This record gives sequence, structure tokens and C-alpha cells, in this order.
Amino acid sequence: MLRLVFVFIFVFLTSFAFAQQHTLEGVVYELKTHVALADINIENLNGKFKTQTDKEGHFVIEAKAGDLLAFSGSRYKADTVLLTNLLGREFYLAPVQHMLKEVVVNAQGAAAVNQSAFKQQIDPNFHNQTMAYQRNVDGPNADGSIKGGVSLRIWSNKKTENDAKKREQQAQREKIITQIQQAFSDENVEKYVPLRGQELHSFALRYSPDIKTFTSEDFNLAKYISNCYKEFLKLTPEERLKTPIFGD
Repeated sequence: MLRLVFVFIFVFLTSFAFAQQHTLEGVVYELKTHVALADINIENLNGKFKTQTDKEGHFVIEAKAGDLLAFSGSRYKADTVLLTNLLGREFYLAPVQHMLKEVVVNAQGAAAVNQSAFKQQIDPNFHNQTMAYQRNVDGPNADGSIKGGVSLRIWSNKKTENDAKKREQQAQREKIITQIQQAFSDENVEKYVPLRGQELHSFALRYSPDIKTFTSEDFNLAKYISNCYKEFLKLTPEERLKTPIFGD
């Protein structure tokens, strides 16, 4: 009889211990491009648990609310995130910008840096317009590297050139606004905060960042929403339900 009591106590304590274990599931993406990142190191600084993302950016790690997760990768800026809950979520890392210098081998076999490679090239046959090498700046593998060919700015009058520049700036602005709207849609924000219904809608509208904030180098979506959620909790229940009104 006594032996059965000990067995019961052991099973109870074991079940209780497992009940105390918590895990966090998440996906790590590259900031702004939303490309899933493989082989990113994640460490729980409170529990000393470590793991890595798989080829789809997915990871699972032992954690609890209040823990600090450190993210690092060879080509990305390290970041640390405070967990406010264990809801599945997305994390974003900003890439480290590198510029490779052009190396030229002279007649003596010595390598020298070609500083002229970093200057704008001028073509006198086309009204001294600037030339720029075409670079890889679009798509999921955009890294700014030269991809061959020369992009030549054909001469135009000042007004035409200014109008084209304004259209380009407006198009870029609209593209960023669309990204912000997607990031701060109710469907995406509810992945990060335990809000639903009118509170969720009010939160998403109230804390949608401006373009300058969203495009800054140190912007981290998960961290930004976490900080905003702390401010949101300071509001009264009535204020949380109000939809903010923005002027023109």
C-alpha cells in the first residue's frame, strides 16, 4: 500500500513538472522583405535554452512570459526581444550592410583599391548625365550587388526630370504605406497581442507607425508592438475601445 502511495506521488510530481514546461513557437524573417531565415541562432537568456531556425525560419524553444530571447545570424544584426506571452509569432532581423571594394591588379601583380569605382561616372556624349551600374535591389535576394550592364540616365529638361522624381517618390511612398497596412492589419497584429474585436481594431489603428518610424534601420515589428501593447494597457477600458481619428 505504501509503495502505491509513493508511485502515485511520483506520477503526480512528474505530471506537475511537465505542466510547468512552456514552449514558444515562432518564425524568423528578414526585415521588410519577409523572407524566412534559416540557421538563425536563438537563445533564451533566462533559461539558457538554445536552438536554431530550420530552412523555413521556424523554431521552438523553452520559454515563459518575461524571458529574453536573443537572435543572431552571421549576416544579420543581433536583436533581443522581451516575451510578453507565448503566442506563436513572427520575429524580424535587419541585414548587415556590406560594401565590397573593387580590387585592381597592376602590372607588378600588386593589388590596389580602385577608388574611382565609388564615384559617379559621367558620359560626355549624353549631356554629361550620370551613369550607374545596375544593382540587385529587387526581389527576395536583393543585396545591392552589381548585376551587370549600365543604367544610363538619358538627358531631359529639368521639369521632366523633377516630375519623374516626384512620381518615383510617390510610388515608393505608396508601397511603404501598403506594407504598413499589411503589417498592422487586425489579422497580423492579433498574432502578437491577446486582443480581439474592437480592442484589436482600435490598437492596430492607434499604433500604426508613420513611414519614418517603419523604415528606420532599428525598427523591429515584434518589439514595437510589444512596447505599444504596454502603453495600451495603461488606457482605461473605455479609451481602449475608441477608434482614433487622424487629421489630414
